[in-house]
Amino acid sequence: MKTLCVAVVVLSLTSVCQSATLACEKLLKPLDQSPDLSGRWFIIAMSSDYCLITAYLNSLIGPTFLVDVTAQDTPKVYSANFTMNAYGSCVSEVDPFFLEGSNLFKVDSNNAPTGEPDKLLLHTSCPDCIVGQTKTRISLFVLFSRRKTVTDAELKEFATQSDCLGFSKPEVLSTDHVYENCKSVKDKSDDNLPEQSAKVVEKLGGLFTAPLQCFAQSVFYYPRATLGWFQDKWDRLW
Repeated sequence: MKTLCVAVVVLSLTSVCQSATLACEKLLKPLDQSPDLSGRWFIIAMSSDYCLITAYLNSLIGPTFLVDVTAQDTPKVYSANFTMNAYGSCVSEVDPFFLEGSNLFKVDSNNAPTGEPDKLLLHTSCPDCIVGQTKTRISLFVLFSRRKTVTDAELKEFATQSDCLGFSKPEVLSTDHVYENCKSVKDKSDDNLPEQSAKVVEKLGGLFTAPLQCFAQSVFYYPRATLGWFQDKWDRLW
């Protein structure tokens, strides 16, 4: 009888794994055609294959990101102007890219794509969102939206996609998107230093919390969840 029960549990586990695999294949499907990227985007959340990267970024710096994408004269070539606000100071960087289907390529001085694609766009049910995975030494998975906030359901889908990739739990970034009166990081004036210093000290309170949560998430979450599911199935058999 016990042998039969064990067999039933193993088959159940196999069925669950197969269902999860099929669900992940659907969630991680690249876009079929190039989307319209022109316009303004806000970065809502991000995860990484190394959780400390996004954990420290969010807990210590607490940034907001704005991306303005402009189509260039050369077909399929765009210019992305990234702006980050942290503690009331902003920094911007322009990144040109070539879009072919779901793949983004770096471009050379002649606006021609170079090398292998370094970013991949995936499907999402969010109507005004883009989800993209960077294919670099440290991989990031990022949720962009034309809105400053998204729904809980949209965030949950993004978290599931991150899980399917084997990435960390997404860090949801601040929604305080204020860029109009943002000072450049190159501004050396002391007017804003007291406020900035206070915010830095406040953020430092989470300096050690972030790596501990990262470690707990990576080491304990999945084994515990699997064990709990297995125990529940076993108890039901008896």
